[in-house]
Amino acid sequence: MKRSLCQNLCVLAALLLGTSLLVTDYVDARGGGGGGSRGGGGGSRGGGGASPRVSRSSDLQNRGNFSNRSQPSRDFSGRQGERQTSQQNRQGERTERQGERQTSQQNRQGERTERTDTRQGERTERQGERQTSQQNRQGERTERTDTRQGERSERQGERQQQVSDRQQNRQNFIDDNRNGYWRGGGWYGGGYYVPPGWGWVGLTTGLVIGSAIATLPPYYNTVYVGSTSYIYSDGIYLQPSGSSYTVVAPPIGAIVTYLPDGCTTITADNTLYYNCSGIYYRPLFENGSTVYQVVRF
Repeated sequence: MKRSLCQNLCVLAALLLGTSLLVTDYVDARGGGGGGSRGGGGGSRGGGGASPRVSRSSDLQNRGNFSNRSQPSRDFSGRQGERQTSQQNRQGERTERQGERQTSQQNRQGERTERTDTRQGERTERQGERQTSQQNRQGERTERTDTRQGERSERQGERQQQVSDRQQNRQNFIDDNRNGYWRGGGWYGGGYYVPPGWGWVGLTTGLVIGSAIATLPPYYNTVYVGSTSYIYSDGIYLQPSGSSYTVVAPPIGAIVTYLPDGCTTITADNTLYYNCSGIYYRPLFENGSTVYQVVRF
């Protein structure tokens, strides 16, 4: 009975000692100054042999604790480095894209500027071509106008000279053949009195409308009424008919440059007329000269 009790006490003491050592190791593992003091007290109670075990246990616990503590720190540092590297990479990519956008924008701006300059140059060139073309056309119009004006002046001078020459030839012919019965080419209703200046034997009594003569009078002009031409000589009107010339009535509207001799003037409705043996003419001013238009016969 006593032996059994002693054995039980020994077992209990051993359990208490083991429990004490475990508690000490735990306190040392938690790492505190106070723990160290309690551990020191335990060592003094347990004798000198407790200190090496406690020290070894503490070293193992500390090594285990250091290893367990340093591993998360290394993982955190690695992740932090990876995040920084990723952030730097993204920043580099953003910077690169920003540079590419700026370069693209500059290129587009350069292209727009180039197109604008090209269009402006083309507009300026077209404007210059239009101005040159307009100046050329203006020069051509001016040249044509001057040419036409010169031609008109030349034709007018030629007409005036021809009229003057014909008038002078007529006057000379009349002066050479004048007699006391001269009244120009008078009208008697169905024909004309033949001007003595024509000098044709057998035609001194008259020229019947519709009769034909073989040759032209010694002096004459060509006059027009619309597109119809007439031969006029000293108040007498003829038209070509084959190889001869037919005597016709005075055409209304015909304009001549001179009147036969023996015409008188009358005024009707405030208008001056010339009565040339029954053929009435109205004076007009045309191309700087006075002309005469047949209005009635």
